[in-house]
Amino acid sequence: MWAMSDFTADNGGTQLVPGSHRWDADRKAAPDEIVRAEMPAGSVLYWLGGTLHGAGANSTPEDWRYGIVLTYNLGWLRQEENQHVSIPLADVLALPDVVRGRLGFDMDYENALGFYDRSVLAPRPA
Repeated sequence: MWAMSDFTADNGGTQLVPGSHRWDADRKAAPDEIVRAEMPAGSVLYWLGGTLHGAGANSTPEDWRYGIVLTYNLGWLRQEENQHVSIPLADVLALPDVVRGRLGFDMDYENALGFYDRSVLAPRPA
């Protein structure tokens, strides 16, 4: 998270639970385990994607908080929530080729960690 404006407790600065990326999925954070990233504009905060995190409530509506989130994932790795297998195949096949491409169904998953059978989604003849 790259803070474009000051992040404060009052304007809902990002909250994190340090170490939560190692927890069992059903564990809930206690209030004293949650920390808030209070930082001046220009600061950068890094965390692992599996760490519990989220925006706090902004109690100062006139004091907006702006930030940029940059994420990275290797192209051959499957994301945690795999939308490609949650959309029924019939629905995907009914989409125009350009829409399927924008949704990522034209990516090279030949060596990926189990996405879908690309041959089923081959472009339709012109």
